[in-house]
Amino acid sequence: MPARTTDHRLSCPVRPRLRAVLRVSIPALLVAVALAVAVVPGGPRPTLAADLFTELRTFPGVVLVPPAALAPFDALEVGRVEFNRPRPGSTAIVRGRYLIQYRDPQGGTGSAQIGGSTGREELDEILTTLAGRSFRRCPPDAAYCSENVGGQDGAMPASEVFRGLTVSESPAVVEHVVCCGGHYWSLSWYDAARDMTYSLVLVGPLADQYGGGIAAENEGVALTIAEIAGRLGPLE
Repeated sequence: MPARTTDHRLSCPVRPRLRAVLRVSIPALLVAVALAVAVVPGGPRPTLAADLFTELRTFPGVVLVPPAALAPFDALEVGRVEFNRPRPGSTAIVRGRYLIQYRDPQGGTGSAQIGGSTGREELDEILTTLAGRSFRRCPPDAAYCSENVGGQDGAMPASEVFRGLTVSESPAVVEHVVCCGGHYWSLSWYDAARDMTYSLVLVGPLADQYGGGIAAENEGVALTIAEIAGRLGPLE
């Protein structure tokens, strides 16, 4: 799993938005939901990945995964799969969420995540937080905006956002953070045909491969990440 969208005006993120791409409050969720988790032990990658995905196939929405030769996932292995589902007999309304964490098989710190949640609410929450908390220097619909460390004038650039993007014609937004405890690129988009909001996050050294500075010219990187997302396909 890629913390909520960071408010860079108040403080710099201590760590990238790893598992919080799902935006799940685990203690509250466990009251009505069983969180299914599978962790990969040491061993052959293909068989273990298949075992993990066996459970994930019970997820009620469409799960997206990368094809075999898609970079950067072709250099990674599945490390963890998480998803939620209602407890038997529960009448609670639960927004289905899943998360696949990918790791460096050589033990490096670079990682990636692909996650999804049912409905559009997740993307709307992200857009609201980006406009109202993280990037206040610009109009809420600005195609590009950047923010400094702590939101302070004269401080070093810490983050940027790219709006108005698409993933296979679905509305998307990219957030890029370089301060202070980590580096990540985070893409979120809503697929109306599947009624799912998806996220793709690149973390640490893996994010470094796509550019580490803050500049409007990074739009090309944001578009590249959106193209990668567009090549993800349903789990079969």
